[in-house]
Amino acid sequence: MKKVLFILAIAIASANVSFAQPGRGRISFDVIIGNRPPAPNEIALMQAEEARYPNITNAMHEIEHAMDHLNNAPGIFGGHKAQAAADLKKAWISLRKALYFQLYEDTGR
Repeated sequence: MKKVLFILAIAIASANVSFAQPGRGRISFDVIIGNRPPAPNEIALMQAEEARYPNITNAMHEIEHAMDHLNNAPGIFGGHKAQAAADLKKAWISLRKALYFQLYEDTGR
């Protein structure tokens, strides 16, 4: 009987530890805004959302493509090129926030 209670206590404790892990089932805000690469568990979550919403995913890829073209364009265009790059980055982040909305904890940012 003591052995069964001991095993049950270990099972409960290990379940509590696994649920207490930070970011379980979530995507970090730093990943969403592009400050760090996603962890393997975040990649799986992101791929599932991207498959569910291909239009938003395609829009994100088009913005990435536009940012590449803009960055490779010669000249600074009186600061308008930098402003356009910043605006594209903001749009890209907004789309990522929309796509992964349910997978990250809104921190009020």
